Amino acid sequence: MASSTDPVDERRKQIVVAAADDNGVRMAFFSSLGAILDFQASWIEMDAATRGWLNFTTRWNRWWLPDVAALGSIERHANAPTDVRFAASNGRVARLDTDGFRRYLDTIEQHYRRDETISRTLFPPDAASAVQSLPTAP
Repeated sequence: MASSTDPVDERRKQIVVAAADDNGVRMAFFSSLGAILDFQASWIEMDAATRGWLNFTTRWNRWWLPDVAALGSIERHANAPTDVRFAASNGRVARLDTDGFRRYLDTIEQHYRRDETISRTLFPPDAASAVQSLPTAP
């Protein structure tokens, strides 16, 4: 996995892992609040309201894509993401192949787990102890 990462930047970036082709997109959106949205849609299914959200997402989030072809599909049907990383993989990730998409997600998760700086930034060591030591209500 080739990527340069600024740990300070990681704290404010939400992560989008996507696979796209000229028929549609599959995205796993990881929000800073811990929510995960996993969906797939054809480009035709994306109405004006959804396109607005997609335009916001391409502008303000970190996008992980399997290859340049996926980026090209997103650029043709939406806006080009402003922050893109490419995951090393064995070829295209088909957006309709759930098992393949899960393996692709695992590759990206391993990237974040391997980098100790990112891991410490995303999951500060004091966070778990702070939650465990909260006073209980009477």
